[in-house]
Amino acid sequence: MDISDNKAIKLIQNLLKQKRYFDIADKLEGADLKYSFDGICDIITFKVNPKYIFDLNNCDENIRRDIIEILNLISFSNINRVDYIDFKINEKSFLESFEDVLYFFVDESGDMDFSEKGSKYYMFSFLVKKRPFKLHETISSYRYSLLERNLNPLNSRLDIEKFHACEDNKHIREHLFNLISKFEDNDIQIYSYILEKPKVIPEKIKEKSNFYAENLSYAIIKLLEKLKISKNFIVVTDNLPVQKNKQTQIKAIKNGVNTYITNNNLNIRYDIFHHCSASSVNLQLIDYINWAIQRKYEKNDIFFYEKIKKYILDEEIVTKERIIKYY
Repeated sequence: MDISDNKAIKLIQNLLKQKRYFDIADKLEGADLKYSFDGICDIITFKVNPKYIFDLNNCDENIRRDIIEILNLISFSNINRVDYIDFKINEKSFLESFEDVLYFFVDESGDMDFSEKGSKYYMFSFLVKKRPFKLHETISSYRYSLLERNLNPLNSRLDIEKFHACEDNKHIREHLFNLISKFEDNDIQIYSYILEKPKVIPEKIKEKSNFYAENLSYAIIKLLEKLKISKNFIVVTDNLPVQKNKQTQIKAIKNGVNTYITNNNLNIRYDIFHHCSASSVNLQLIDYINWAIQRKYEKNDIFFYEKIKKYILDEEIVTKERIIKYY
């Protein structure tokens, strides 16, 4: 195996996990390997993410010895035996422009009531953007202008911590959709993964958490494939109140992302964050956008959908080809 092969670091990570060095394996994600000879020793240098450099440099001798043992178990081209390892900062981390990093903001709609009383659809929608985020100042300024209205005693009081489509009044909703419609066509992209709930096989919904996780993973894979992602990205979701639900969501996203990365033999990095929607204009935007898409399907109402449809990469009804309805 060539030491520059992307599969080399993956193999090392897997062997480290077998030795239960899970934390070290995670910190080597996306690392590059370099070989050198100083006249005495054969050296492998791990070029790692800057945020892990101190942790890795300070790892104890037992861990270093085990990493060297793992390296010597792998047949690298033109390397007889590794004597020493070193950790250095991956300079590429500093050379990457912030404009090269994609952001995915996630929202979902629909309920888990699989009967005629429940919603007709369950969907995940993704807002795809890169920095600099445009119109943020305009949207934030509008919220502050609503707060300032409260200084006039003749106005009814508005306490707007964040924009939320199903809670905002019709005047705020219409104004915000007008602002959203002012994005340039290439500033944002939207992907929606849509399930017709009556067509979902009953066995799939016996465990609601499994149904959620499997479809979120699949939705992430479909999104990454459509965008042909080959660079670093960040996923941001709304904060979940229950820790168990949060862990399910994280695992589902990681499973989807890692499947895509493995299938495409990519050496890219990603991270996942759960933020309060009040702290993120983008989470508020995808809430509005997903609400408009949901209205189109649930209520056949396309008034607001018309304002955002130009940004849609795809709205994929994954159950479309299924014939049988179970209720």
